[in-house]
This record gives sequence, C-alpha cells and structure tokens, in this order.
Amino acid sequence: MLMNKAGLIVSKKEMTRVWKDWKMIPVTVVKVLPQELLRYKTTEKDWYSAVVVGVNKKETNKEKWQKVKYSMTVEFKNIDDDFVNNYKSWSVLDINLLEGVNEINLVWTSKGKWFQWAMKRFHLKWWPKTRGSKFHRQVWSLWNRKPRRVQKWHPHAGRMWWERVTIKSVEIVDRITDNNEQLLLLKWSIPGSYNSFIQILA
Repeated sequence: MLMNKAGLIVSKKEMTRVWKDWKMIPVTVVKVLPQELLRYKTTEKDWYSAVVVGVNKKETNKEKWQKVKYSMTVEFKNIDDDFVNNYKSWSVLDINLLEGVNEINLVWTSKGKWFQWAMKRFHLKWWPKTRGSKFHRQVWSLWNRKPRRVQKWHPHAGRMWWERVTIKSVEIVDRITDNNEQLLLLKWSIPGSYNSFIQILA
C-alpha cells in the first residue's frame, strides 16, 4: 500500500540489521523530524494545490517581535481529501501519518561530486591498457562529420552534483517511538550522508 497523502521529512541516521521471520534484514534508520503544517495552497490563489510544511521550528524572542522561523520549508503536492479534513494549519505531522502504509517513495538531493570526467560520469568502458595504449580513459568517437559539431547527448565531462533522486516502493520494516524520538527502519541501504534530509512521498 502506497502513501497517498502529503508527506514527511526525515533525516538519515545509520545502517543496522534486524531479525524478521527468522531472517537477518539490513535496514537504514531514519528519524522523523519535528514538523508543522503551515498552510494550504489552492488553485484559486496559487494556481496549484499543495501543502507547505515547516521543519525544525527555531526559538524566537517574542518580546522583540521576531517572526517564527524554520530550518527548511517543503511543499507536497500529493494531497487527498482525508488529509485535508484531518489536518488543519499549524497541526503537527508525525509518524502517525504512515499508519497502515507498508511501502513509501523516497526523494532527496544527491551528493555533490563537482566536475568529473566522462568515465566516472557515464560509467564508460575502459579502453585496452596494454601495448603502450595512451587512451585508457578516452570517450567514444565524437561522430562529428555531419553535422560538424558534437551532439548534445554525447557523453562528456561535466558536473555531477545536487540532482533529484527518487527510490520507489521502499518497504517499512519497523516503526520505533522512544524518548520523544520517532524512527523508521527502511529495508536495504539508502544513499546519502549522515543527517541528510529525505522526503517521504506517495
């Protein structure tokens, strides 16, 4: 069963393994961050419907009339009628949103690898390394006889950083609530650095 109502923001913690059905299953531990529903966007006012969620509310000085600030704000566009009826503005979103959900989709921003050569960027095959070859890591032929330019889709060196990555149908192995912390155990490994932000979508 896939989630079909808004979403949550979690942070990746670590990997471990658990016993389930007499099998050792590798899991990734993610922590559900404290988050609030700020407001709804409607097609009449904002040209599209979505829900705005604020994560990690920062303490402010009310005597100095400081505005409420969050470490980050995220929009979720997959909203169903049940979510709109049950959650109003300024309501807290927690692990209860995933009740009855066994599989989820994960979206995050990939790690920046900066400028890389085509071999690493497109996983090209190495050329022969013997007989004095000097072209071990060269790209393919440029095929530029006609038209006399390099095609746009041809693999070349470039930036490898900060791309939107999606993994679908990730199984939830277990849910843990302890010491005011809400943790999810997701099956298999999930790429990303420690404390990186991950969106849980439908």
